[in-house]
Amino acid sequence: MPLNKSIHFLSPHDLKPNEEVLPERAVWLQKKVEQEQLWRVPITVDKQTNSIMDGHHRHLVACRLGLAKVPCILLDYDEVKFISTHPSRALTPKCVIEHANAGKRLPPKSTRHQFSRPLPNCNISLNLLVDNASYLE
Repeated sequence: MPLNKSIHFLSPHDLKPNEEVLPERAVWLQKKVEQEQLWRVPITVDKQTNSIMDGHHRHLVACRLGLAKVPCILLDYDEVKFISTHPSRALTPKCVIEHANAGKRLPPKSTRHQFSRPLPNCNISLNLLVDNASYLE
């Protein structure tokens, strides 16, 4: 059963990344989204700071495609299991948020966020995300 959270539509420019991405993964994902013309998985975001928890590659794709809005799930860090996978330091949610707020990026895949249930699929047409449609607010 998917995570029981509402999907919110936020501007990709309001989201704060905190990790670099793997370039080849971003290219692959962008091609997939463009071919399907669907946005399938929401980006998970810390609801206090707009720091991205999961979805850095999706965020980059949204920016590259010029999307006005992107589906997001807003969470608190106490709702997820946070795992530091950084190669040389133990990260905390506070550290990740500080990086996001400062515009700094950690290496790709430095953190993992485990959710109590799978994220819901959203399957939203890219056409609905391109313009600033008020019906997505």
